[in-house]
Amino acid sequence: MTTQTSGNFDKVTIAVSMVIVSAISWFFLTNTETAIGVAGDIFTLIASNLGTPILWYAFGLVIIGAFFCFSKYGSIRMGNEKPEFSTFAYITMMALAGVGSGTVYWAFLEWSYYIKTPPFAIEAGSTLAHEWAVTYSLHHWGITAWAIYAITAIPVMYAFYIRKSGSLKISDIVKNMMGNSSSGSVVARIIDITYPIALVFGLIIVLSLGVPIISAAVSLLTGIADTLALKLGMVAIVAALLIMSSFLGIEKGMQNISSYGTYCIVALAVYILIMGPTQFILENTSSSIAIWASNFVKMSLYTDAIEKAGFPQNWTAYFWAYWMIFIPLMCVFTTKVSKGRTIREVIVCMIGGGTAGIAALFSIVGSFMMKTQLDGKVNISQMVSDGQASQSIVQSLNTLPLSSIILCLFIVATFLLLVTTLDGSVFTVACQTQKKLNKNNNPATALKIFWCLVIVAIPAVFISVNAPVGSMQAAILIFALPLLLLTSYMLYKTFVYMREDYGHMTSMEIENMHKLTDTAVETAEGEEPLKEAVAA
Repeated sequence: MTTQTSGNFDKVTIAVSMVIVSAISWFFLTNTETAIGVAGDIFTLIASNLGTPILWYAFGLVIIGAFFCFSKYGSIRMGNEKPEFSTFAYITMMALAGVGSGTVYWAFLEWSYYIKTPPFAIEAGSTLAHEWAVTYSLHHWGITAWAIYAITAIPVMYAFYIRKSGSLKISDIVKNMMGNSSSGSVVARIIDITYPIALVFGLIIVLSLGVPIISAAVSLLTGIADTLALKLGMVAIVAALLIMSSFLGIEKGMQNISSYGTYCIVALAVYILIMGPTQFILENTSSSIAIWASNFVKMSLYTDAIEKAGFPQNWTAYFWAYWMIFIPLMCVFTTKVSKGRTIREVIVCMIGGGTAGIAALFSIVGSFMMKTQLDGKVNISQMVSDGQASQSIVQSLNTLPLSSIILCLFIVATFLLLVTTLDGSVFTVACQTQKKLNKNNNPATALKIFWCLVIVAIPAVFISVNAPVGSMQAAILIFALPLLLLTSYMLYKTFVYMREDYGHMTSMEIENMHKLTDTAVETAEGEEPLKEAVAA
């Protein structure tokens, strides 16, 4: 029982993190112009000097993913037990935790940015620019993006399930990898403190993108003015759902929310496909996938060294860096929900399932929005430039038949996506700030509720004063370089451990060693009613 008391909380980490978060927030809120300048300098520094290393790092993770899929090490199972979740629930939880409501914004609008600032010296607004627009959105949310999460999760999974580290804290895992030296303790403490900071500011962006979209849809549907009060009301609903899900836990809360969110998103995409410009959507999807497939390596490593227009630095490297901000979240969360699955299954489900789902969504809604603009129904590009991005999405959906129904579905889907992302974040940051988890490797409910309130309250303040969230989005990329170095070291050490543990074994021997036995399956199945009985 002691693991669930406040004495078990890492109060130093929590206090220092909150002080730093408060100080940075105050700086952005009270010195807006200076903050914008600092954020711009950070973004320029990263884009100019780290763009190419980030591109190579991300592409390298794709290569490592292919290695695990086809090598003997892919058969290593995370615990000799039956998987806790069905494959569908497993994929949806990870996919929605990884992308969340930010997906809604970019799925509907990312193409519009690339028409105005296309790659490869293509003329802005040209036919060729339109052809590449959805293609690049698929690239930025597809194979490489999911490889960033799937491959960096392997060291944490391997340490927890195979090396029996007994901790889901990345700091503890890194400390063990460094031999529990004094330098390892320092690095571990830095990780403990900076992780909540990076996550909280990352989630400011998630909420700041998601809430205005929801409020704009509610306003159009109900006729209520899209005021600050309405936006804060949406934040309050998100907070209530988040707290409820945290009480229920991943198994009952997030699993159900993510499944319902997936059903809503699928229904939304299917409705747009059928009731929207179906032929254009199918044709543009086919063209975009073909261009992407034939230019994947070029898009991955293109640096624009001659023209220096900055597209790969400002967009591709930026997106990879932004995905990297949530690596600690996804490492811990993926480890928690991957018990009973092999490394190969984790990679295939995350990269394959995530890419397939995202590609379908972005192709359908992106093509629909593009056609809406081409037909002159909504001037989406102009509205985005004028700061009315959320309204452009809602107005475009309003052009469809039975728009009231589709807007309701859109609101529910965005809510559920947002809550799923935040729920995964709350779980992982609570794990990082609790000294010892309970026997089921879950943090205390009270600590999860605390982080629920923090994660919702700070973005609410930014929304209230219309703070420069976009500038903060650029500024938090400062965490990209430390994460690149940290995850590279963790992967290196994991390869060393794998060679020590399995290097002498053949592929067949590893498969037989990690093959689920009937006893293991029966035990896993029998544990479920036992858990329920204990809980009761």
